[in-house]
Amino acid sequence: MRTTEIPRAEWSRGLAEFSAAHDGWLVSLDILSPDIGAQPDITDLPLVGVTFEDIRAGTVTISAGRSAVPEITHAIQAPRHVWVERTDAGADAALEIESADGAKTILRLRTAALPETVDGIARGPHGNPGSSAGPKG
Repeated sequence: MRTTEIPRAEWSRGLAEFSAAHDGWLVSLDILSPDIGAQPDITDLPLVGVTFEDIRAGTVTISAGRSAVPEITHAIQAPRHVWVERTDAGADAALEIESADGAKTILRLRTAALPETVDGIARGPHGNPGSSAGPKG
């Protein structure tokens, strides 16, 4: 595995690309904070998206959920660093976001695979082609 920091000027584009490549993939999210320790927030839900809004100190927002379950949204206020962790083959495995207060949010893909190696397209709720759901296992 290798970890690379995404420069702040590239957060919007980089997170949009990550979201598009992994739309619907199962993710888990943990928060590591000096105050509260490690806390799971999302477990094995389809990724809806990761966005960055650069208003004042900025906010990174992570959303996940299924259509039958209310979407879970986690906001990271005043992010300072964004890293992407990739396998030796170059597949995304996780995002790590550190906020100004030192808390780290880690978004892990359930399966680290190159998007082009995932066969087939997941079907939407009515059997129509939907977003790429990525690996389920």
